[in-house]
Amino acid sequence: MRNRTKNIIYGILLIALAACLIFWKLNLFNLPVAFAEVSVFGIIIAVIMVIAIVQNIIDLSWGGIFVPLAVIAIIFDKPLGIEAITPWIVLIAAFLLTIAFNMIFPKHKHQHHHDKGLEFAQHFTEDNSRENPGYIMHSMRFGSATKYVRTADLSRADLSSQFGELAVFFDQSQVPSGRVDINVSVQFGEMDLYIPKTWNVENKTSVVLGDCDDKCSQGYEITENQVVCVINGSVSFGELKLIRI
Repeated sequence: MRNRTKNIIYGILLIALAACLIFWKLNLFNLPVAFAEVSVFGIIIAVIMVIAIVQNIIDLSWGGIFVPLAVIAIIFDKPLGIEAITPWIVLIAAFLLTIAFNMIFPKHKHQHHHDKGLEFAQHFTEDNSRENPGYIMHSMRFGSATKYVRTADLSRADLSSQFGELAVFFDQSQVPSGRVDINVSVQFGEMDLYIPKTWNVENKTSVVLGDCDDKCSQGYEITENQVVCVINGSVSFGELKLIRI
């Protein structure tokens, strides 16, 4: 789904939230009695969690689905009658389900790319570094790692950080084709990308309830024959940093 379509969906949900809050305060409709004890702030957080769930269902990110569901369960524990298992049992269950579903249904990072990239990623998923050093794929979950990309023919990098920290340095990479595509997925984690100062960066990432600290795509003069670095992907409940080096 394109970023424009996602933004339209999120915009409609936020407009609906604003309208519901206004109508509620004007007594044009009332919440069920069971939900009367839930604060306005709690309801707002719950709606934001629903938006996050929609985003992560689209991206098939299990951590971004189960953890927001756990937050919603904690907010509405009294109306749902589940106070005995909130908050810690629900949170632990969400983390365990995230790990389990990531193991059972691994996400294929190449599925959003063009057809040529799809065939390539399917063929080199297990040992892409030996067969084609130009394609880099690295995933970090529940830990931290630093990766130095050293290749004379970089074409694409698929990077993922879920509940972890990942730093990737591209300053020792060469791009003879003049273009490199970096695809990122950050959920409940942090990713730092160190980009050569001679590259022209086009940042097209989608951010939902997260942050993208972009120090690369703005404030630099674009010259001819520069390497074009296109960064696509999504950030949810996490942070992406683009740093010149």
